[in-house]
Order: sequence, then structure tokens, then C-alpha cells
Amino acid sequence: MKLLKTVFQEKIRYYGCPLLLGMSVCYAVIHMLYKEMAIPYSILFVVLGFFLFRFFDILKSKKVIGGLIYTVLLIVATVISLVMVFSATVNSHRANLFRMWLYGAEGLEQWQFPLINAVFIGGGFFLVSIIYYFTQAQYRTLGLMLCILFPFVISSKRSEAIDEKIIVFILMMYIITVIHNQRIIPKNGNAVLKIDRAYFVSIGVFMAVTVAITMTIERPVYLAQLQKNPAYFDYNPNRVNVNTATSFENPSINSSESYGNRNLSDTPLFYFQTDGRQTVYYLRRQAYSVFNGEVWKMAEYKNSSSTPYDGYAEYSTREILNDWQTVIQDNTDTSAFLRRRNGTVYSQSFFPSYLPSPFGTVLDRSSTKYTKYPQGLILRTATNRGRQSLLNDSFVFEEPTHTLISYIKQSDLQAEDYCRVLESNSSEEARRLLEDYNNARNNYSDTQNISENVMKLARQITEKYSSDIDKATALESYFSENGYLYDENANPDDKSIDYFIFTGKAGVCSGYATAMTLMARSIGLPSRYVEGFAGFEKSSADTFIIRNKHAHAFVEVYISGVGWITFDPTVADYRKIEQDDESHFLSTVRQIIDRYKYLIIVAVLIFLLLKSDRLYEMIFRIRQLFRTPRQKTLYLYAHIISVVNFSTNDDYCSYTVDMLRKYLLSTRKVVPEKLLTLFESTAFGGYQPTKEEYHTAYTEYKKCYRYLRKIPRKK
Repeated sequence: MKLLKTVFQEKIRYYGCPLLLGMSVCYAVIHMLYKEMAIPYSILFVVLGFFLFRFFDILKSKKVIGGLIYTVLLIVATVISLVMVFSATVNSHRANLFRMWLYGAEGLEQWQFPLINAVFIGGGFFLVSIIYYFTQAQYRTLGLMLCILFPFVISSKRSEAIDEKIIVFILMMYIITVIHNQRIIPKNGNAVLKIDRAYFVSIGVFMAVTVAITMTIERPVYLAQLQKNPAYFDYNPNRVNVNTATSFENPSINSSESYGNRNLSDTPLFYFQTDGRQTVYYLRRQAYSVFNGEVWKMAEYKNSSSTPYDGYAEYSTREILNDWQTVIQDNTDTSAFLRRRNGTVYSQSFFPSYLPSPFGTVLDRSSTKYTKYPQGLILRTATNRGRQSLLNDSFVFEEPTHTLISYIKQSDLQAEDYCRVLESNSSEEARRLLEDYNNARNNYSDTQNISENVMKLARQITEKYSSDIDKATALESYFSENGYLYDENANPDDKSIDYFIFTGKAGVCSGYATAMTLMARSIGLPSRYVEGFAGFEKSSADTFIIRNKHAHAFVEVYISGVGWITFDPTVADYRKIEQDDESHFLSTVRQIIDRYKYLIIVAVLIFLLLKSDRLYEMIFRIRQLFRTPRQKTLYLYAHIISVVNFSTNDDYCSYTVDMLRKYLLSTRKVVPEKLLTLFESTAFGGYQPTKEEYHTAYTEYKKCYRYLRKIPRKK
């Protein structure tokens, strides 16, 4: 058993790094084909790879016979893979199934059991063979590099970027394997691999360099996302002057176009003054209901008799809350759920036909100044001359509070239960609530342009949640928690929303809002894409300055028992402004740390590795404080043996005290005589040392430590 353990440990020294390199390549490939199975297949690859390496060692000694046996194995693995592919092709009645699956064709399930096993068996055997040959038989760094190209080939075929962390891991394992095998391949037939501190430091340095290069180089701009500009929301062909504030004045049947070369602008558009306390306010322009794969459209409202602008006033959040409390006979005090706030929007040059205000703006139904329409659009009444007056409007709006959000979460309410309660209740309140929910569901649940991949991702994100609010919040947080970036300069060849979600992962608000709206609809949450403005830059304590470039897209989700709630899935980078409260120095430091964090981590690990003996010494001295003088004496002597062993990579545990004394005198020119004498009398004479005696011996040891930990160089 001991012999078997020794053989296993010896083989790990030779096989470890190459197998980990193979595992990284296997993980990258399976991660693209079906990421949920990447870890199990990678572990299986290492286990089977070890036994194949061992078997190849045996075949290598057989020469001709070994070559024939390997050829047979290669043919068998290839045939098995081809049979699996053929079987899957016949059963699916698709002649090009394997190519479609490998290329990631839309609508095709990633989990194809025969196909993924065919890749694992055939490709895995070939990969193990290459790695074995170029690390164990013939040492060839360029040949070994062929192994790491496999995932990049598949990535190019699928037009799908490999996660940069996986790329870093593959490159690190390649460099580590190169260094390892340079030290392990015999030179002149008698080289021996020496795994010591220098070995790990050399690997660590190369790791740091690799990480620094791969993590600090700017990503190429192959990004699927939308750009913002002064004419961000209005592309009316009849309007020529799109570079002025007037390009924002009117609603549009279609949302903004996805891409185009349009300039950004810092021009102030209007100001929003409020007594509210939120840090960001979303001022609505209009909502859209139908996505055609490129832009959103303002479709006809299904429950109205004519156009979307038919005067239908939506159920307010306060009305929904009050009616729901009546239906379920809940006496919870809802007065703190919504706060009435005052708002004013004003400008010296902006004449919008609509009122830019938060959702929940309260209108006097007897007033002729505004008209509210089904999509939540609020139109201002035109003057006698047929155009709107200069923007200088005051209004009241109801601002949701944290108390409301907490109440929604505690209620844990989902649409199915909500409708079931309303359908079983014959009250007028229940009828109104059900009618309002059905209006939202009928008009904001279209899923015809949502791909299966997007639907699947939405289900994965929300599978552990049951309530509407938790699902919506999970979708909103997904982008900021999964490495998405904010980028204003995006114009990729692939302009689909799938490319943005799964590959580009960078851009501006329109892509984020579209993605969340579609994902929310795919799991049954009525949702609408909204265009307007984000107020986050303050010009005074109670006033936000709204610039042209602050045009923003966000999402509204219908939450059972509450109504429409605003969500902003766009990563928060869009709110960065030059007039930041943070100093330039701190901002620069933060950016450097964020950019070079992986390099810093590796550098710290290398430093700790270089100073490992010092750390070991510090920990030992701290532990000594809690021991008796006798224990301290015995442990200190054992510690000297450890220090000497560490400095030479030899074992002096069998030395007697006298042998150790002579060895230290001959190699270190110092001897902690008082400690050695005290140890002999304590360990062999039963003597109980005092604190003072140990302190004297310990003081002498500290003076000798610098010589004990390192053999002095010969001059």
C-alpha cells in the first residue's frame, strides 16, 4: 500500500500540471457547449486522463506493439464518437445536426447527450494524446500550444466570446506546464525535479505576468448595444433639425433606433426640482408594448376601441393598494407606502408636447391642462397657436418608499395566487383589480420575438424565487452581478438582443432595458420598455439638471397587488459625472485597483510565498506565548530543526543535540548553546525550567535566528 502511494505521488509530479492544462481546455469547450456540465466533465477528464497517461507510459516502453495498440485505441474512440453523432442525427432527422449544435444554432437545445459525449470521448482522447506526447515523450512548447487553440476555434465558429477568466486560467496553466516540464525533463539523463520555494516563485512570477497582460489590455469593441445622442428618442423623418433640444419634444410611434453614428451632448435640456429624497428619478416620456427584434413599437391598446391615445387613465398604485387591502380584508396601515412629493420641470428653451415626470404623477381629472393615456403618457394641452408652451410645469407625484417594497416582499405574492383570489371574490374592488391586471397582461406580455435562450436564462435567474417582486429584482440585478459594462460606442455587426445578453455584455440603457423587459415577459411578468430621462446630476440641493445625454430607457413591471413598479437594469456606470464628490486622486486609485486587481492579488501571493519562512516564524512566536516554560523549551528546539530543514531542504530530525551543535557550528558559525543545554536537561533529565531560564535561552535564539534560517554565502 505504501509503495502504491509512493508511485502515485511520483506520477502526480509528472502528470499534475499537464492534466490541469487539459482540464482547463476541456472546461472551456464544455462551458461553451453546455456550461452546467463543465465542472463534472472537467473532473472526469482529469481522472480518466491520469489513467490514460499511465497506460501511455506502458505503451511507450513497448515501441512497435505500443504504437499499434495506441492506433487501435484512437480508431475505437473515433468510431464511438462518430456512431454517437450519427445516432443523434438519425433520431433528430437533421442531416446537419452536429454542425448546428456545435455552432450554437438558435432554438436548438444545448444539452444533446450523444453529441456532447461524442466531443468528450473523441476530442478528449485526442487532447490527452497531444498533451501526453508533448510533455512526457517529446518536450515541445509549440506543439503543446496547439491544445489551447481548441476552445478558441469553437468560439469563432459560434461567434461567442470566451469568458476572460477562463482565458486567463488556460494561459496560466500553459505557462505553468511549460515551466514545470522544463525542470522535469531530464538533461544528460540525470536531472531531477526539485519542487521547492524557487519552483513556486518562478511559476508565480509567470502567472503574474500572464494575468497582467490578459487582464489589463483593453477589450476589442465588438459590443452589442445602443448609443445615446441628442436625438436619442426621436427619429421622425419629417424633422430635420435633430441636433437641437426640439428633437425631444414629441412622442414617437417607434422607440429609438438601435445603432448609428450620433454625437453625445452635454447640453442642458431642462431642470427637475423636487422635495423628494431619492438619488435617482426616472422621468417618463412614453412606454412601448411590442418589440419587433430591432425597435419597440407603440401598438394599439387591445382593450380600447381606437388608438392608444383614447383617454384611458391607468389604475394608480394607491388605488390598487387600497382595493387589494379591501379584498383580502387586511388592516395594514398603507399610509407610509407612498409619499406625496412636489415636482417642477422648467426650461428656457424646451417645448415638449408631453410632461416629463415620474410614474405615479397625480392629475386633476377635471383639469384640461393634461391628458393621461394608456401607455402612461401624459400629454400637455397645446396653445391656441397649435404648439406647446415653454416647459414650466408643477405637479404632484406619489413616490414609493422602502416600506412599500418591504411589504411587497413580505407578502410573497405571485400572479397565479393574485388572480385566483380576485376571481373567487365578487366585490367591485376585485373586479377592478382583475380588469387592471388583465389589461397589463394583454398589452405587455408579447413574447413572439424572444428566443429560447433568453427564456431559458430568465428561468435560471428566477428559478429560486416565487413572488413577482423577487423575480423582477433578480432580473434587474443580473446585469450588474455578471460583469456587464456600460459603453456608449457600440456598433457591432450583430445587433440582436441575444448578442448583447450572451456575447457583447456591454452598452447603454436601451439594450439593458430591452433585455430585462423581454426576460420578465418570458416568465409571465407583464413588463414594458419605457423611454424618458434619468435625473441623477444635481445642480443644487433639490434640483436635478437633465442634459441631452441623460435620455434613458428603463423598465416597468406590473407587480401583483401593487401595479407598475420602475426597475433600472442598466449598470450604474452611466451615472458617473465629472463633478464627482470623490477626489481625482481617490478616483484614480480606485480605477488602478479595479484594473490591476488580479495582478495585485498574484503579487501579494508571491510576496507571501517569498516571506513564508518569516510568516511561519511569526506564527510560531505568537503560539509560544501560550505555553509553559517546559513546553516552550521543547517546542523551540523542534522549531530550530524545522528552520534548518527549511533552509537546506534536508532532514535533520534524526540528529542528536551534539550532532546538531557541530553541524550549526560548521555551517552557520553560531550555536544557541544556552537553548541546547536547557533542552538536554529538560528533555532527558526531567528538569523544569523557569521563565527566566527560558527567556535567556530564547533571547540567544533570536540573535542566532538570521544565521539559522540561511546558510551564509561563501565570500
